[in-house]
Amino acid sequence: MKLDPRFLTHVSKGEHITVSTSGTNWNGLIRSNPTAAFIIECLKTDTTESAIVDKLLEKYDVERSVAESDIVAVIAKLRSIGAVND
Repeated sequence: MKLDPRFLTHVSKGEHITVSTSGTNWNGLIRSNPTAAFIIECLKTDTTESAIVDKLLEKYDVERSVAESDIVAVIAKLRSIGAVND
């Protein structure tokens, strides 16, 4: 799975923003907390949920079950707006 290239990311003053461009069915922007931003950045290359979990566990001191549920929730939200290509 991968972030749809029609969704662009930008960091401004420490805030991670994902913006839809023309050609998407969703118009708007997403302001992400650090964990969601990390997940979105992982999605810039073709990856799997499992690979993102492993990367998240390397970066943050968190239980695997918490990381897995956070990743599932963020990806589900992104899928709901068409931002993730499987």
